[in-house]
Amino acid sequence: MFTNIFGNYLVKKKIITEDEFFTIKMQIDKTRVKLGLIAVSEKLMTEEQADEVNYKQQMMDRKFGDIAVSMGYLTDVQVERLLTLQGNSYMRFCQATVDKGIMTLEQIEGALDYFKKENGFTFADIENIKSGDVDRILPLYLPSIPDGPYTDLLSLTFRCINRLASDDISLKRGYKTLNYRTGAVAMQEVVGDYSVLTAFSGDDKGILAIAEAFAKQFFDGVGIDALDSVGEFINICHGLFATEKSNEGMNLNLMPPKLSKDPVEISGSMVVVIPIFINQQPLDWIVSLGAKTEEIQ
Repeated sequence: MFTNIFGNYLVKKKIITEDEFFTIKMQIDKTRVKLGLIAVSEKLMTEEQADEVNYKQQMMDRKFGDIAVSMGYLTDVQVERLLTLQGNSYMRFCQATVDKGIMTLEQIEGALDYFKKENGFTFADIENIKSGDVDRILPLYLPSIPDGPYTDLLSLTFRCINRLASDDISLKRGYKTLNYRTGAVAMQEVVGDYSVLTAFSGDDKGILAIAEAFAKQFFDGVGIDALDSVGEFINICHGLFATEKSNEGMNLNLMPPKLSKDPVEISGSMVVVIPIFINQQPLDWIVSLGAKTEEIQ
């Protein structure tokens, strides 16, 4: 998740090229983060100190952390903490980028600081994004909305996108409105003690991105089969949501999904639109309270 959010930012700012971004993504899966890079990133060691430890490693069969402790650069407690960060999304991105000679660690940290300032993020926000944890990242891209079933549905759906469709996802800041005009769309209402609608809308590439990622098959175009795949994905999310809320005493029923290649207007007491990218293709994720839908002639 961090790789997609920050990598797309770097491409947009022309700091790296799309080809370089692709190279980083391909490298990450086979990257083992070095403890020295983490120590430098965490400001526990300088690059010169890390290089000194790396040089000594070439002459003795000892771990980086053991040598750093023996030289007084790190404590045992600090080494243990650094080891927990080896699987961190940010660290894996840094190691892959440095290994391929695309950016230095200093350049990455400088770009991340600009990213933080341009988006109005706090230090804690950046730590959440660096974690790669979808439950920590999503709230940063939501407009101001009250906690409750609405945010529970958003969180559950986002986890489902990551687990059932694709982990190649990134977001832009969401916004609130009273009505939204769709492109091609798949949507479904939940009614009962709580009334809410979830929809995904976009151009052909965006709809196909989520349809094919979820169905694990290729579609010739945005026809009934592709839209039905998106509708089935929403149905699964809503089914999990209804089950979760029934355990809390709430009675919810799922209406049949609605599919349309033609524009539809969605309105409600609160409509949240979240621009999302799945496999690099943009589409809008819409969640509406007390929803009404109307075909546009």
